[in-house]
Amino acid sequence: MPISQYVKDIRAKIGKDLLILAGSSAVVIKDDNEVLLQLRSDFPIWSLPGGDLDPGEDVAACVIREVYEEAGIYVRPEHIVAVLSGPGHVHVCANGDQVASVQICFRCRPCDETPPKVNDDESLEVRYFSSDALPANTYPPHRMLIAKALENNPSAYFYPPSA
Repeated sequence: MPISQYVKDIRAKIGKDLLILAGSSAVVIKDDNEVLLQLRSDFPIWSLPGGDLDPGEDVAACVIREVYEEAGIYVRPEHIVAVLSGPGHVHVCANGDQVASVQICFRCRPCDETPPKVNDDESLEVRYFSSDALPANTYPPHRMLIAKALENNPSAYFYPPSA
């Protein structure tokens, strides 16, 4: 995935040391409970659209921007599905960069009937799937987020605290 100039500038100062990045993702649900997924270009998995915040950007504006950049459609965030961080969200990139992410996942609705399309180089395919017939290679944590979004619970999900 492309690295923003902001992250490049920070990396020039800290090298490969741990960097905390905030981002947002979207469970886009049509009225018939179809869910938008993207087939990633970097890994052969289906996942939710999303990405990192730009400096000063609102998290809801980020999810709207990211869905448009990746799928060519505009969405309306309805509510936060989950806020995820912690040990399961710390990883080392292929180039050795260490990243800890804080992800805010939104339940969203498409603003109109515009069909999704591959709109950048981050996806090989973008399309809706029936919520009960997701592809076998859907990223497992995103399956959980989809299930939480379909519950339409106005309270956000947080991982249980570890003792």
